[in-house]
Order: sequence, then structure tokens, then C-alpha cells
Amino acid sequence: MTNYIFIDESGDPGNILVDGASSKHYAELALQLNNDDSLSDFIAHIINWKYVLGKPYETKALPKGDQCKRYLAPILELNYQGKLKCSCVYLFKDRYSGPYLKPELPTGHKPLYFRNFIHKELLEHHFTQFPITHRARINLIFDDYRMHFKEVRNIENYLQNNWNLPDFRRIIHANSISNLALQVASQLVGTINDIVLGTIDIERRQLLSFIVLKNITNI
Repeated sequence: MTNYIFIDESGDPGNILVDGASSKHYAELALQLNNDDSLSDFIAHIINWKYVLGKPYETKALPKGDQCKRYLAPILELNYQGKLKCSCVYLFKDRYSGPYLKPELPTGHKPLYFRNFIHKELLEHHFTQFPITHRARINLIFDDYRMHFKEVRNIENYLQNNWNLPDFRRIIHANSISNLALQVASQLVGTINDIVLGTIDIERRQLLSFIVLKNITNI
């Protein structure tokens, strides 16, 4: 049985003092489907939804109002059945005490290392919340937006050599334009800023309560 974990981020790994323009927060989300059948059901729902709305292209945001409830209903059902799991880590850059973001700290500002470090923090959080057997086959799927070959290999080596994480059967880099599950991961992680700032409405927040959050600002 293969588990599929789709990973996407919100924000950028830049530092405003270095880059001159950067997001104020950074978040990364993991969306796990437990087997082939769960993934097929999930994808079928997204295809049907796009067909009904007449929107075959990639959409970056969750629907609003009652449409959001209808959109998330099958996803919540998969979560209730234990077939879908979701976790997220987030941080506020101005108060972040971890490595690789601030140039004044000993580790300096190293965007690639920062992103890899957040991958590790997310996956450790995810597997703490949702333990997995050692025999389970796991495919990790990352959005490859603006990633170079060297960065792809660096992520793979970093994660495969981390003893706190399970063995991964495959680490895949895909384009969210052609990957529907990555599109949903992108939609979900895009809501995190409103959640942590408390600017999201109550009903929408309750619908998204299946996302297990962890603040890693102060590591």
C-alpha cells in the first residue's frame, strides 16, 4: 500500500533585509492520501468539481461561502474515514529564531537550506501526529515551481539521510498545473495566513480544522 504525501508552501524563503521584498510569514503543508483508492476518489472529486464549475484550469484559492462547504465535504469525509491526513507548520519571519533565514545569526541567510530545514520540520511534525509503519511505502510529491536540478537533488539527499524520518520510496517533483492534489495542497496552505492571524471567518475555520498546525517561529 502506497501513501502519497503532497507538499506545498506559502510565502518565500527570502529575508526582507536581504532581498528588499519578502513575505512576512512562511508556511508549508503536507496532504496525505493513504492508498491508491483514496487518491483516486480524491482526484475524481476534484475533476468533477472543475467540470461542474466549468473551470478546468488551476485555481489558487478555495471557493467561498457555501461553495467552500460543498467543495470540502468529500475531503472532510476522507479525513473522517482516516484516509486523508493534513498537517502544516508556519512561522513569522520577524520573530523566527531558527536557522538559515536571518543574516545576523551564525547560520546566515541560506534560502535553500532554510527550505530544506522547513521540509524536515514539517515531516517530523506530520509523522508525529500521524505515525506510520516502517513497512509503509511513501511517495513524497513536491511542487517543482522555480526549482533547479541542483536544488532537487539537495532536497532528496537531505531528507533521505535524516534518521528521524521514515524511508521514502520516491521523492517526486511535479508541476501543480498538471497535478490536482498539489493544487489542493496549494489552496489549503494559502489559507494559513488568515488562520494564524485570526482574520478567517468562524465557519471557514471550522471546515479547515482537520489541518493540524504547529507554530515553529521559536524553535
